[in-house]
Amino acid sequence: MTDWAKKPLLAALMTRGAAIALARRVLIRLSLRAAVPPTWRRPAGPHPVGVRDAVISDLGPTAADGAVRIWYPAVAGTGGEARAYFGDREEQRTMVRGLSPLLTAPGTRALGARRTASRRDAVPATTSAPVVLFSHGFTGFVGQNTHLCEHLASAGYLVVSVAYPGAAAAIAAPDGSERVMTAKERRRLTTPEFLRTFLDLVTARTTTAEDAALARAATIDALAAENARWARHLSAVLDALLSAAQRVRRVDAATCAALDPADWSRVALVGMSFGGSTSANVAQVDPRISAAVNLDGLQQGELLRLRDARVPMLVMSSSGSRLRSGRVITDLHYEARESRAAVQRVFVPDARHHAFTDLVEFGEGPVRRLLDLGTIDAERMLDLVADTTLDFLDATLRPAVSSSAEGRARR
Repeated sequence: MTDWAKKPLLAALMTRGAAIALARRVLIRLSLRAAVPPTWRRPAGPHPVGVRDAVISDLGPTAADGAVRIWYPAVAGTGGEARAYFGDREEQRTMVRGLSPLLTAPGTRALGARRTASRRDAVPATTSAPVVLFSHGFTGFVGQNTHLCEHLASAGYLVVSVAYPGAAAAIAAPDGSERVMTAKERRRLTTPEFLRTFLDLVTARTTTAEDAALARAATIDALAAENARWARHLSAVLDALLSAAQRVRRVDAATCAALDPADWSRVALVGMSFGGSTSANVAQVDPRISAAVNLDGLQQGELLRLRDARVPMLVMSSSGSRLRSGRVITDLHYEARESRAAVQRVFVPDARHHAFTDLVEFGEGPVRRLLDLGTIDAERMLDLVADTTLDFLDATLRPAVSSSAEGRARR
């Protein structure tokens, strides 16, 4: 396609987002009663789940820069009340400010008022739990995959969800400090260079043209800078938590009590969208990581393009990631040609990008299309993501548990 022919399409791409956002907000307000289910799914594992919000010191100028949320196997009957999805009133206000552009203020309040299955500050079970560090997507938030994190914790994992300052829609730290994404920060990836490359990718008529567009995507300045920023932050979190001596210095005593029972020699990185790409990139270079999961993320940079992943990988993809040729956008990553790298790929044809988050339960009809959720049933999608991720992590981090489960299934 010639440059002059692309100009109208580029203009349409630049205005399409605003039009969709307006239609989405109107429809959410008209159908607010059906915004979220009245009840919360209980995780399927044998352990009660505790939850704690904490701050890692020295990750930035404010406490919000070091905010994390921790889910863990807990002692039954301990802890406070079940955590509301968006916590107390102060956190609710922060999240409304951050998510209103996507869900409207009433829609965000409806989402945030639900009671989850996690008990605040429950007593940690003394189990040697493998560790998962979860990374949200660009404009996501630390609790965007609470269903998945609770499911893993109920199955015996300790899960630390990392908030990315300046890339999370909103961050509410336990001390009351906050960081809400600005309009300028939201737009920083959609540069003209990005839009032109994206247009070339989705209109490519040959695999050669697709390959060329994907290669150019790895050199886009805005994406490269963002990729480096996320990798630095996740690596800094790992540095602060993997060492017992660092944990004592960087987090409070109650948080240490939740983190210390875990087995920090068995660590996996799991992420959605940009967080999935970051998880794969950091796992590739950090020998402390044993496995990685990318939930529908466009892989950033050249680190894993046509190269074998250093660790076992699970890659789940939506229909939105399928190119014109029929390939998925990450098919050229994690494996060298004719490789036998340990990569498990799962394609979900009736799901779209945000179906890989808790938002898969939000809204109905046209709202779901405008939220990029697809047609997949919410319950089925939550089960698919949770069970596939857990099975992969068990096989990688707890092979004895995985073998026992397979044996029971065969009997």
